[in-house]
Amino acid sequence: MRTIPLCLLTSVLFPTGAIAQRLVAYDPALPMHAEYQPPTPVLPAALPPVLMYPQAPALPVLPPAPPLYPGDSTFDNVTGLHWFTNGAMIALQPTPSFPPAGPLFAPFPIPAAVLAPLGGMVTGMAIDPLGGVLWLAGMPGVVLGVAPVPALPIVVPPFPLLFPTGPLSGLEWDGSTGALYAVDVAGVVYPFLPGGAPLGPPILPTVPAPLPAGDVAIDKTLRLNAVGLRPLYVVSGGMIYDTNDPFAVPMPPFSPLPLGLAFLDHPATQMPGGACACPGGATPVNFTNGPMASGNAAFAVGMTGLGPFGIGVFGFDTVFNPLFPTVNLVGCPLGLIPGSPGIILGVALADAFGTATLPLPLLYPVGAGPLQNQNFTFCTSDPLGLVFAPMQTIYAAGF
Repeated sequence: MRTIPLCLLTSVLFPTGAIAQRLVAYDPALPMHAEYQPPTPVLPAALPPVLMYPQAPALPVLPPAPPLYPGDSTFDNVTGLHWFTNGAMIALQPTPSFPPAGPLFAPFPIPAAVLAPLGGMVTGMAIDPLGGVLWLAGMPGVVLGVAPVPALPIVVPPFPLLFPTGPLSGLEWDGSTGALYAVDVAGVVYPFLPGGAPLGPPILPTVPAPLPAGDVAIDKTLRLNAVGLRPLYVVSGGMIYDTNDPFAVPMPPFSPLPLGLAFLDHPATQMPGGACACPGGATPVNFTNGPMASGNAAFAVGMTGLGPFGIGVFGFDTVFNPLFPTVNLVGCPLGLIPGSPGIILGVALADAFGTATLPLPLLYPVGAGPLQNQNFTFCTSDPLGLVFAPMQTIYAAGF
């Protein structure tokens, strides 16, 4: 097994306009989570969910409090856990994309002492995993912070937003700026600081979308969109769009009324969630062992589906070939550029179950990236002798 040298990766990680992330939408009525890959320079199409899985444990759906249903979700990109609420209870669940790295609690009620100052049930939730604060919002425009443990002790006293809003339906935390974002049922987003002071003017919807809006999520890779702003995603009537980009291509809904939307730092891939087989041989499938978060020293990339004790080869570069030529008869199209002076290769031996893992410690500042990664193994049934896995884009994402 070989670890990619930090000095080499530091020389190729730099901020650019690519993207590497997923968004996860939460609908308690189905009840399901759906992971999306937003349009990227590598794959600019608006895609349906690349992964859907049941909410577990499922929380009961509570009656609406006009003009919206209570509930929200957020993702802890340190522990790799979804937090979700129906407005009166909270539950946790891991993503199938990587194993959890924190404790899972049984569903627990939100204490009356927390709900009362919010003016009713929770309609917005966002986690600050480094600060240890779970932010909660109520429809009237009041926010408070609790410790992310079942007792939910209040650690930031309740405060009203110091500007007029519509009924609040969602909340987001941005650790890179220390800011919160709230969205109301009309899809208007309000940036503000803890304490309620506005951080900027309201951000109006740029895409005509069904109402009501359900939640808001910011891109935590620090990359910029086509108009030079950080993508700020809103889910409204099931449609997800970047409200900071008037030219954004909306992502199609997986359900009519998701109540939650969260940033999930998983590499963007081309093909999303796909795999390509070697006839009679390996079918390499990419995986990561945890959140793609800045400071994650245990982060690693890997492949399953290799032969026992087979060889996995991991290629990295800062550039890619947008044509994705097919260079052999099997496997995914080649995204890296042979002969590129920036290519770095790592090799790992698979275990008895055909899993090869390459450590890639993300000891870099938030926003470092993108690093393009494509992996392959040997395939005797192909003239080139190789089978490629999908290319993926890696960042050191924020919190």
